[in-house]
Amino acid sequence: MVTHQVYQEAIVAPTGPSPLSSLLAPSNPIAETVGALSQPGLLKPGPQGTPVPGLASSWRALDGGARYSFTLPHAGRWSNGRAITTRDVGFTLAVLQSAAFPDSALAAPWRGISLYATSFWSGTFVLPAPAPNFSLTAEVPIVPEAPFHDRPGLFLHSDQRPTAGFAPSSGPFFVTSNTPDQISLARNPYFHPSPLLAGFDLDLEPSPAVVGSLLSKGTVDGWLAATPQDLAALPRGVAQQRITSYSFVELLMNEGARPLSDPLVRRALAAAIDRRQLVADGVAGMGLPQYGPLPQSIPWARLGRGSFGTAPSATALLTADGYLRPPPLGVFEKGGRRLSLTISVPSLDPLPEAAGELAKMLDAQGFAVTVAESPAASFMPTVLGPGKFQLAMVGFDNGPDPDLVPFWGSGLDSSQSLNFSRAPADPILNHELDQLATATTTSAKATDYREVAQRLAEDMPAVFLYTPVDVYAHLTSVHVPGIPRDGDPAQRFEDVVRWST
Repeated sequence: MVTHQVYQEAIVAPTGPSPLSSLLAPSNPIAETVGALSQPGLLKPGPQGTPVPGLASSWRALDGGARYSFTLPHAGRWSNGRAITTRDVGFTLAVLQSAAFPDSALAAPWRGISLYATSFWSGTFVLPAPAPNFSLTAEVPIVPEAPFHDRPGLFLHSDQRPTAGFAPSSGPFFVTSNTPDQISLARNPYFHPSPLLAGFDLDLEPSPAVVGSLLSKGTVDGWLAATPQDLAALPRGVAQQRITSYSFVELLMNEGARPLSDPLVRRALAAAIDRRQLVADGVAGMGLPQYGPLPQSIPWARLGRGSFGTAPSATALLTADGYLRPPPLGVFEKGGRRLSLTISVPSLDPLPEAAGELAKMLDAQGFAVTVAESPAASFMPTVLGPGKFQLAMVGFDNGPDPDLVPFWGSGLDSSQSLNFSRAPADPILNHELDQLATATTTSAKATDYREVAQRLAEDMPAVFLYTPVDVYAHLTSVHVPGIPRDGDPAQRFEDVVRWST
C-alpha cells in the first residue's frame, strides 16, 4: 500500500535553521526528532529498553564484554543509494573520539575503543576493559562517511547547515529542507519495509499556546508536551498518551557545604519532602515519585515510599541534633545560626518551577530556603562541576539501564561523580555499584539495585525526587500506533512505518 500523506508534528523551538544531528545535539528536541526518523544506531531500544539490532543485523558480546562483534546487512543502503558499511561505523567512531567532539559525556564510553573490520559488513569493537553495558552505548546514530571524505572535523564543523546540504539517511526518512519555520523529511526509497507515510513536516512554533491553537484547528497532527505549560495549552478533544521517561530529577546535597556536612540535617531535609505533593504542585502531575537513583520507568528498579522503613520526621531528627524551632513555626536554628539553604537550579523548564514548589514545602517545615536560577548552558561548568552549591535540583537522562558507577562512585573527583561527599571513599558502596554494573540477570539487577539504593539512603548524598512523564497529544482522527508507556519519547517513532491517517 502506498500513501502520499505527510504527518505534521509541532515542536516548540526557536525558528531555524535548526541543528539536525542527534549525535552532535542529543538534547535538542529538533535533532532528537530528526534522529529518531532518519539516524538509527547499530542497536536501538527494544522492549523495556533492552537493546535490539537496529542498523546491525547481528550483535554479540565476547570475552565478558571486552569485545563486541556485529554484522551489517549486505542490502543496507543510505538514502542516496550507497551501501552502509563498516567504513561508516569507523567514521562514526573517529567522530566520537575526536578532541573537538562537543559532548564529553557522550564520547566518554568510546575512549580507547578500537574497531577491527573483517569486511565491509562485519567488524569487532575492542574495549580497553570489559563493559557489560556497552550495548546501550551502541545506540548512538551512525554517520555516513562518504559526504565528509573521511574527515571528522568536516562533519563536526558543518553541523549539517542548510548551505552544506543534508547528509544521507539510513532510517525510514531523510531530510529535504530546513527552513526557519519547518523541517521536512521524505520517505527513504532504500529503507525496508517502506514507510507508509510519504514524509514528515516538523513545524517550529514559538510557544505552547500557538501549538495548542494549531491542534484545535487540525493544522498539525501531533505534539509532545513535556512541561506543565505545554500540558496547559492542550485543547480539548485531542488524544493524550503518557510516556514515563528514562529521565530522573534529583536534589543533590553538597556534603562539603555547611550545614549539609551534618548527616542528620541531610536526613531531616529528605524526611521533609513529600514527593507526591511536589509532582502534583511542581510539575502538574507530569511525573512519578521516585525513591531510588533509577527512574520508575525501569521495571526492576521501581521502589516505593516505604522501601527502607519508616523514617523519623524532620522535626524529630533536627531536635535530636540540637536544633530549636522558635514559635510560632519559625525557622530551625542552632547556636544562633538559622537553618538556611539555597537550591541552585538550571534555567530549564520545568525545573525552576519545581524548585520553587520544593522551597515552599521546606519553608513550611522550618527550613529557610531560597532558589538561585542559573543559565542552563553554564550550570554544569560553573555550578555543578566545581561544587559551588548547597543544594542543586538537576535532571538527567542516561537511558533504560544507566551505569551508576560514574554517578555515585564514592571518593571520585567531583567532576566525575554526583557524590559530593568529602569523606574517604566508601568501599562498600563502590563494591555494590560494581556488582550492579556487572549483573546480567533481571533478578540480580533488582537485588543489587536495592543494596545500592539502601546505601545511598543511609548516607543521603541526594534526594531522588521524581521521574518525568511526557504526554504525546494527537488528533483523534490520526491513528498513531506504537506509543510506549515507558521509555524514551523518541521511541514513539519506532512503528513509524505503520503510521497512517
